[in-house]
Amino acid sequence: MSPRLGLLRIILAAMVVLSSANAVADDVLEGTPMVRRNNLYRAGRQEIGVVFGASLGDPYERNFFPGARYDIHLADWIAIGADLLVGIGLRTGMAGEIETKVTKLNETFAMRTSRLALVAGGHAAVTPFSGKFMLFGSVPMHFDIHMNLGAGVANASGIVATSGGSQSSSISLTPWIGGGGRIFVSRVLAVTADLNDYFVKRTLAVDRNNQPPPAAYSGQLILTVGLSFFVPPDLKRAD
Repeated sequence: MSPRLGLLRIILAAMVVLSSANAVADDVLEGTPMVRRNNLYRAGRQEIGVVFGASLGDPYERNFFPGARYDIHLADWIAIGADLLVGIGLRTGMAGEIETKVTKLNETFAMRTSRLALVAGGHAAVTPFSGKFMLFGSVPMHFDIHMNLGAGVANASGIVATSGGSQSSSISLTPWIGGGGRIFVSRVLAVTADLNDYFVKRTLAVDRNNQPPPAAYSGQLILTVGLSFFVPPDLKRAD
């Protein structure tokens, strides 16, 4: 056997062995997850958010809320934080129709209503579910779904019934419950949306005799959307 022929056989044998090794390696890795240690988008990070909200289901005065949110994420699944919403009132169509009705003295009825001028307090948020999806089939996006439980104060401005008559504003303790979600555009930026039910003690409007009925607790749905910034920019990895 010539030296060249022997060298050729050695090279061919080596190629067969390497091909077999690669095939075994592919079989071993087949079906395993692409990411062995997940990135933790929330754990150990601070979240600073700007939001804009609107109340839902208002009979007489709709409320719009520019505001802010701050969270400290103690772990990837739990956070504590604070909320601040500043209310801007706008009469609804129903209130306008009531005011245009003529009374017996041919005078229009100027119905006094209340609005939420301020909502502030602290909350705890639990994230039971998070994951990823492919945007446009090629861009991986991280998201989460969270639940909120909070308590604070609300300032109702406009007309508020008291034992001695009425006053222009009042402050009441206000618990709330709700939930929402985030979509992370990058490691430091997320789009947020939350729907919370706030239980506020207030008088919505005066009655047909132009007298304020007693204040009572009622649920107020508020939808907020916003942008959140996360620091530090580096992500922790799961153990």
